[in-house]
Amino acid sequence: MKPPGGKFKRKQEDAITALLTQRNIEEAAKAAGIGANTLLRWLKVPEFEKAYRDARRKAFGQSIARLQQGTSAAATT
Repeated sequence: MKPPGGKFKRKQEDAITALLTQRNIEEAAKAAGIGANTLLRWLKVPEFEKAYRDARRKAFGQSIARLQQGTSAAATT
């Protein structure tokens, strides 16, 4: 799954991004330019699943930080 350097292939990186931005597996697969079955198979690979989980956690953390930044202005309004 990972090349010798330890990085994911470009399509796999695209798939993780698509999973974070699309509504479902089918749309994510289409956005990444792969088949839905391929994406489902990749999600069963521990390294890919961990990378996806880490990306989701990071995106969630950034969302919470944005909400916290906006609370002062919202309270003032």
